[in-house]
Amino acid sequence: MPENSLSQYVSLACGDYALDVLPQLGGAVASLRFRGLEVLRRTPPGTVEPFASSGFPLVPFANRIAHGRFRFGATEVRLDRNAPQQAHPLHGQAWRHPWSVEARSSREIALTYEHARGQWPWRYAARQVLTLDADGLRVQLWLVNRADEPMPAGLGWHPYFHRTPRMRLRTEVAHVWLTDDASLPTRLAPGNPFGDWQRAAPLPGERLIDHCYGGWSGWAELDWPEEALCVRLSADGPLRWLHVFVPPGGDFLCLEPVSHMPDALNRPEPPEITGLRVLAPGETLAATVRLGVVPGPLGA
Repeated sequence: MPENSLSQYVSLACGDYALDVLPQLGGAVASLRFRGLEVLRRTPPGTVEPFASSGFPLVPFANRIAHGRFRFGATEVRLDRNAPQQAHPLHGQAWRHPWSVEARSSREIALTYEHARGQWPWRYAARQVLTLDADGLRVQLWLVNRADEPMPAGLGWHPYFHRTPRMRLRTEVAHVWLTDDASLPTRLAPGNPFGDWQRAAPLPGERLIDHCYGGWSGWAELDWPEEALCVRLSADGPLRWLHVFVPPGGDFLCLEPVSHMPDALNRPEPPEITGLRVLAPGETLAATVRLGVVPGPLGA
């Protein structure tokens, strides 16, 4: 297989867990397995599309920027669309570029990405360390502003979980951003119109969820009764928003810990509501995501 192949796996293992990584495909995860069972949706062999992967990092922003346009100080920014059938650019640049392998061992890999000035007019560097241990997968993310001026910044991680008919979700959120037909946020609403997830609830089968939740507790659990497994997702640092994507009738769903709401760069609300961060030259934004599996029913 060619060295620059997008589908060249790097495989890690530790105890009950096995992980495949695709550095050239946006630093994406190709598979996460627990005792041979797929925790995340498995990436089809030979794919060249990160949207078909098991998960990828979001750098230096998460989700959509309306029409790819925003003003930051005196700088006007215009970004091209970067995904098929998407009206607005999303998820930054790093997921559309190869990452370099900085170091690796049997259970850990460190990846880096360097962004030169372009349509996104600030230089930055990103680092991702994926580690397997007895508790599961740990994803550590860093974003460093390499520009000579302040840069708006965000981080996130975009896992795809395989979905089963009886799956249930449990988490705690305070409010949700309602959206328009383009999945752009319109207004903040208390609670959750899609179910009582605090008590563990099934996910709607034919109703699209593509919404960002604020006041997130920093943890979520997914229960697969069919497989007697519970997946626990947690995040720390600035990742205090949870973007939930559940396509109608789909065989997957996404629970994305992120540091800000969609289109935060164009919102009038203060940063404590939007999550928008600004990094000074040389400043770093860092976060950690963890995924672990326990046999048995949700919440056990």
